[in-house]
Amino acid sequence: MKLTAILCAIAALSLGLLAITYFSREDISPMETTLILYDGPATMASSDLAHIWVQGQPLFVYEAMVNHEHIWNANTIPSRAPFVYFDFEGMVTVEIELPQGMETAKILPSAHGITPDIQNGRAGFAISEPGFYTLIPNNDPQLAVHIFANPLETDVPDRDDPNVIFIEPGHWEIDQILLESGQTLYISGGAVLNTVVVADTIANVTIRGRGIICGYGYPAWNQPGARARVPIDIRHSRNIVAEGFILINSNAWVFNSYNSQNLTASNIKIISGRQNGDGFTFQSCINHTVTDSFVRTWDDSLVIKNYAGPSRDITFERIQIWTDLAQAMEIGYETNRGRRTDPEISHITFRDIQVLYANHKPVISIHNSDNAHVHNILWENITVDHAYMRGDHGHNNELIEFHMLKTHWSTVADEWGSISDIVIDGLVVHNTLHGTVPASNFWGHSSDYLLANVTMSNIYILGKPITTLEELNANVNEYAVGIVIR
Repeated sequence: MKLTAILCAIAALSLGLLAITYFSREDISPMETTLILYDGPATMASSDLAHIWVQGQPLFVYEAMVNHEHIWNANTIPSRAPFVYFDFEGMVTVEIELPQGMETAKILPSAHGITPDIQNGRAGFAISEPGFYTLIPNNDPQLAVHIFANPLETDVPDRDDPNVIFIEPGHWEIDQILLESGQTLYISGGAVLNTVVVADTIANVTIRGRGIICGYGYPAWNQPGARARVPIDIRHSRNIVAEGFILINSNAWVFNSYNSQNLTASNIKIISGRQNGDGFTFQSCINHTVTDSFVRTWDDSLVIKNYAGPSRDITFERIQIWTDLAQAMEIGYETNRGRRTDPEISHITFRDIQVLYANHKPVISIHNSDNAHVHNILWENITVDHAYMRGDHGHNNELIEFHMLKTHWSTVADEWGSISDIVIDGLVVHNTLHGTVPASNFWGHSSDYLLANVTMSNIYILGKPITTLEELNANVNEYAVGIVIR
């Protein structure tokens, strides 16, 4: 039913946000919609890559660096991708117009089931659920537009609380924010914060808000005289909560946790477009959970490694992934960087993951390059809209790869580990690069160091059920045992 928009409230203009309530007089049970918009910083101009409206209100369009080349090239000049964000509850209509014009458009992930209506070159569609919506115009992912539709924010912290670092709307440059135990860092919607946030040997901290942490202006970490500046850098800490904010233009890793315990992250949006721009990268962490987030990266999107002690009890759930370079969901290569006794990576879960584009290396991978025991790993309900892996000059472009091998990332050169008890339950691939089933590799090292007990089920590629290893186009060596597909 067509909504009649009635402007009911405009609040907190000095904070750069606009609160609008809409309702329908025509519906027997009126649907109320609340929409929160945020002004961009006065020092920045809205991007010319797209014009975007929600409920007829123009949005400030930001840009993030991305890698359209899908190759490792230290001299690559990053491309740009536009994105917007807002908060809402109810139902809203989003409209998008591009300078190039628009003849066709689709919304990803395909699971949304949304077909935009295009009139006079402008695409429009309605949404009723918070989440992440990516418009692909003219079947060209290089023109992609990302829409981050947040739920309404609740329990905004008190800016006068001495334990709260409250970042107001606007453009801020701060060399570093070093958090202390018990603190909350709040980044207001409408804020763009050039900084790095460090939690080192602390406990009970929260990082939240609707604003942006940006690494623009920091040279790439591998340039002469530069250093890695990780936007969210958690070390030796526990009881961390992260929620709601956006991370763009990092000059290295994006959201790092090292040797830490008890982290929950939700509704985090990541877009990285420079070398080693891993999304969520956890080393030797215990009891970490990431949910309802968006990750577009130049390098691995979700990655687990061992740099100190063990990694275990880590869950990624309801995540959207777009990998421009490297791997979507990776364990390894570094599985015992710290040379610990009896290294272990276990009880890692990837559940309800939607891969919009996998453009380079495997979607699902375990690379045990050291001597760890990697076991009890679960991938459940994974959907891949575009499995376009191009690899490195035709190599390492598999859909699934479980492998024990020594590489330049290896730390323990003279010992081997194992991979065992792996489950893939539910893998759907809608499109592939050549319209065929990509290869998958399952390789153990020797009779003493096996890849063992991999169970796969409910796999569909290009609309067809996959029930045999031959149909999966799987390469299985003699040291991979118990590799079963049902």
